[in-house]
This record gives sequence, structure tokens and C-alpha cells, in this order.
Amino acid sequence: MAQTRSGARVVAVAMALLLPIVFSTSVSAGAWSPRAAVLLVGAVFGLPRLVPLLWSDARRAALAGAAFLAVAALSTVLSPQPMLSLFGLYNWGTGLLFVAALVGVWALGASVGDGVVEVVERALIAGVLVNAAVAIVQGAVNLDTAPFTRYEGRAAGLLSNPVYLATLMAGGLALVLPRVRTSVARWGAATVVVAAALQLSGSRFALGLAIASGGVVLFRERRQAAAGVAALALGLLLGVGVGALGGATTGSGRVQAGGESVGTTARLHEWASAADAIGDRPVLGAGPGRFRAATSRYRDLALVRAEGADRRFVDAHDIVVEYATTTGVLGAAALACWLLLAWRRARGSLLGFALLVLAMHLVEPQSLGTTPLAFLALGVAGRAEVSRLGRAATAVTAVLVLAALASAGRLLWGDFVLHQAELDFAPDRAAAAVRTLPPWPEPSQVAGRVWLFRSIATRDPAARQAALRWDRLATRRDPTDPDSWAMLAEAELYFGQPQRAVRSFGQALRWDPWSVRALNGLGNALLAVGDRPRARAALERSLRAEPHQPKIRTQLSRF
Repeated sequence: MAQTRSGARVVAVAMALLLPIVFSTSVSAGAWSPRAAVLLVGAVFGLPRLVPLLWSDARRAALAGAAFLAVAALSTVLSPQPMLSLFGLYNWGTGLLFVAALVGVWALGASVGDGVVEVVERALIAGVLVNAAVAIVQGAVNLDTAPFTRYEGRAAGLLSNPVYLATLMAGGLALVLPRVRTSVARWGAATVVVAAALQLSGSRFALGLAIASGGVVLFRERRQAAAGVAALALGLLLGVGVGALGGATTGSGRVQAGGESVGTTARLHEWASAADAIGDRPVLGAGPGRFRAATSRYRDLALVRAEGADRRFVDAHDIVVEYATTTGVLGAAALACWLLLAWRRARGSLLGFALLVLAMHLVEPQSLGTTPLAFLALGVAGRAEVSRLGRAATAVTAVLVLAALASAGRLLWGDFVLHQAELDFAPDRAAAAVRTLPPWPEPSQVAGRVWLFRSIATRDPAARQAALRWDRLATRRDPTDPDSWAMLAEAELYFGQPQRAVRSFGQALRWDPWSVRALNGLGNALLAVGDRPRARAALERSLRAEPHQPKIRTQLSRF
């Protein structure tokens, strides 16, 4: 069969390099929207290649991937919010387009030739090392300059969240650790840097995977593995030292702290709420990207105490639970079959990278900077013999790529304007962001805040109406978002509409029964309408969710 795969090779290598490192301080979601733009273009380049894979030796895996995408598409159509299910949440983006991207990047990887494997591996290693270097700087010095800021005392690299960094570093060990035997100085140093960054991410699960990886290498290669294992141990120790020097939290430090893991407890309670959501829509789920909407109303007091008030899981922190909730048992079964069939074909270090990233996804959330890389690596590791795309397929690919470039440009422009609106509180820029990013409530929330502060400053009735109008638009864009309802209710209460505020706070509590923000606001709104018994009940419930509220205790003491 003809092997003209140069386009697939270039795009695969570009994605392996760019997805881990692309970042911008000029947009609102600096670690997300640039990656979404890159992923969108790469995905549409790869999706047409699923067709020739159906006639290759990867036929069964390709069929399973297509089935997963088809189930997700049907789930999106039947979702209560199809548009949000299509795009996913802002600054998260794990909707149907994300599912299509996973299938597309796998098909892209599976369509490359043998000669590109080493190049893809080196591109991934480059992305891993760049993030590792940034993480070490973050751990050593607590800077207040993006992208060198920490996340809750932990290094995050260029990925915005320490758990994403931990996931990337865990996968990176599968690429650098086996290479140490070929060049101790070069790859040993790389292993030290990656292990140190993993330590500085503060992830205990990633730390366990790192130690297990060292054990596997030592068991398989015995004497030849001594240098690699020593480099791994040295890197973990270096991470501890850097963390101690800079005052950063490390994985070992969190292990030594002992006690019950708050994160683990919260996950267990969240998975229990997911079981209730799966029971509501067992076959096709709530729609891709709709995990929060499906589960937030089932939040109980134990989950709130473990995770924190008004902190909601947007992702299940388990890829199986995530897709069982959002695409139903059919989607979860199709995903499992696809992964199993793709895994059986795969070989080499890229398979190790994919398995370690997916292992992290059993306890950590998906991300545009990590999850697609696992599927790309899985595709390249199990590449197939495919025929060249025909003229029709090539034309379709060209059209899709042009559309993707236009959509990516619109996303980046809209996110840039949104960032400017946040910085300048400019009404025209806020309105432009709302028009450019139509599926999401966040631009409307920003516009509502802009006009609220303008109303406070000027006492202009028109500004008051504008603030309420934008806040109401946010609730229409996502009726399941408790924060949008709470923001609207707070504005209504401030502008002297307590009855409407009571109704809006009630909607917020419908989607999060233990929202401290909504309970406190509801208590104040009920006081404004003279309903003291219900106000007291709301404030007492708020204290049950978050006992450390001196102002609320003082307020209750006056009843």
C-alpha cells in the first residue's frame, strides 16, 4: 500500500511538542484556550484517517473508536444542554469535540510510519522537559509572575494544575528512564529533572507510579537498570531539596504528613454521587462534558466537608466514572473496548507513556494537555499499514482544517477580548466576548460584573438593568450552573428585588443543595422579605456546611 504519510507525521510531531507547552498570558484561560486551538486543528486532520484504518490491520480498534464517538454524539443530541455538551465547559472543554479529538489524534498516530516513532518520542520528551524546568523554578522560587506561579503551594509547570504536571511527568518517565542505559549522562540528567518535577507536583499517586516504574525497570533489566533507578531516586531527592529550599509542597511531604487523605475521601463521595447520576440516565448518560451538571445536585454534607464548600467536581477524577456518567454504560463500554484493542496492538516506550497517563486518569481529571497525548502515543505505538487518502478525503480534510483554523482563531480572539474585559472592566469588550464565545456563561458573568460595578459607581439605572440582563443571560446559557444563579440573585438583592433573589438563590440550591454562597444569600434575601424562620434555617444549614463562618454565627446570635 502507498505510504504517503508526511502530513500525518508533521501534525503528529507538532501536537506532541505543542500540547504540553503552549501557553499564553494574553488570554483569560492561558493554559486552556491555546491548547484547545491546537487540539482542534490536529483532531480534524486526524479524523478522516479513521476511514482507511477501517480497512487496515487496525480495523477492530478503529471500529471501537468510531463506536465510542458515535455513542458520545448520540448522547450529546439527547443531552438536556446539547450545545454545552458539544463544547464542554469553558476552561475545561471535555465535551463531544474533545471526544472527537481523542479519536482523531489516535487515528492520526496510527497513520504514521515507522520512521516517525523516534521523532514523536523526542517531541514528547521536549515538552516534558520544558514543563519540568518550569516546575523546578516554581518549586525553588515563589514568584508572582505567570507562568511561574504556584498552584496552592505546588508546582504546575505550564499546565495550570499540579495534577496535570504530575500526569505528564509520570508518562515522561516511561520515555526517559529506559534510555538511561544508552547514555547515562544525557538521559540520566533528563530522568533526574523529570523525577524532581514529579516530586514538586505534590502528587502522591504519581510518586507511587514513579517508584513502581523504577521497580519494573529494575526487574526487567536488572544490572543495566541500576543507573536509571539511581537517577530516578536522585531526582526525587532533588525535588525534596528544592521544595524545602523554596517552601513548596512535595509528594513525599504529603505522604509524611499522614492522616486521612481529603482528596481521596472527596473522590469516594463524588463517585457515590456519580452512581446516582448514572441511575438517572444509565444508557447514554448526561452528555459529554456534563459531569458537574449530572452530579452537583447529589452533593451531600460529607462531600462538602471533604472537598470544601462551593468547590464542585467538573470531572469525575476517574476516566471510567466520567464516561459512565456522561456517555452512559454504552459509552464506557465502547471506550473500554477501544482502549483494550489499541493497547493489544501497541509496543515500546510510547505504550508505557500512554499507560502511565491513563493510570493517572483513574484518580485524576482529564486535561487538554495530557489526555490527547496518551491517545496520540497509543496510536503511534500501534501504528497500522494504511493506504493514502483519496482525493475526496483529502479535500474533506482541507475543508475541515480550514474550518478548524477559523474556529481556533475565533476562540483565541474571544478569550483575548474576555481577558481585556476582566482587566479593564470595559463594557464594549465584555459584550464582544459574549458575542464571540456564545456557548458559555462565563463571558456573560464578566459582563454582569462590569455593569454591576459601573452601577455602583454611577448609580445609573441603565447600568443596573444591563447588569441584570447579562446575569440572566448567563443563567440561560447554563441553567445548571449554581454560580450563575447565585450571581444573578446577589445582583437582584443588591438592587432591591429580594423576592426575585429568593427564587434565584433557590435555583442555585437546586443544583448544589449545600452551596454556602447561595445559602447565605438566601438567608439575607429572606430577611429582606421578613421571613425570619426560613432565613434562620438557611443560615444554620450554611454553618453545617462550613462551620468556620464568624459573621454568620454573629448574625444568627441576633435572632
